[in-house]
Amino acid sequence: MTIAETTNFETEVFNSDLPVVVYFWATWCQSCKMMSPHMEAMARDNAGRYRMVKVDIGANPELADKYNILSTPTMLLFRPGSTKPEEVQVGFAARPWVEQNIERFLSR
Repeated sequence: MTIAETTNFETEVFNSDLPVVVYFWATWCQSCKMMSPHMEAMARDNAGRYRMVKVDIGANPELADKYNILSTPTMLLFRPGSTKPEEVQVGFAARPWVEQNIERFLSR
């Protein structure tokens, strides 16, 4: 899983040749602590199919503001070359549900 910050977000997300799942999280977020190991495993299991990028909203408040992140965890799904997310998922979800939503996104 790639760590993104304001300084490299454009390179990591907008310039990707693969679909990108941006995972907004916070160090104090209990749901994020439960989801993060699953997100990291999905990133490893799906390398080459899509990219998983992790953004700490505490360290990158300007990105959280730009994408109107009001709750964590939040995932934004971007198509290659796009600067706007096509899908948004807010809140904790079990790995199978997250995987199902990503698969649905990828198949469209």
